[in-house]
Amino acid sequence: MTFRNSSEDYLKSILILKREKGNVRSVDIAKYLGVTKPSVSNAMKKLRKDGLISFDEEGYISFSEEGRKTAENVLSKHILITKILMKIGVSEETASSDACMIEHAISDETYRCLMDYQSKPKAQNVGML
Repeated sequence: MTFRNSSEDYLKSILILKREKGNVRSVDIAKYLGVTKPSVSNAMKKLRKDGLISFDEEGYISFSEEGRKTAENVLSKHILITKILMKIGVSEETASSDACMIEHAISDETYRCLMDYQSKPKAQNVGML
């Protein structure tokens, strides 16, 4: 069973690219994700229809407030889960790949608990994992 949510993956990718490049077009997303331009076009149509993104006259993508919040939430989960998995010995590549699946399925409660766990001093976490 897979928990991937492609809309969230696309939003996360847009956010990462915006942080790296400033402005993002669909072609940038296709290159970054290694997918076809038609796949990105279909995803962008859905995200626009859902009110999560918009395009300017030059084809650059902007987030709505909801789209930005969703992208930041997914990216934050991805980063945290990757760090925790690496702490327990998972390779960075596997941790990132696994985090990409987990980030879509994790409950808000579990995410908050992981954030709390991550922020505690090491001595308080002894024996927890």
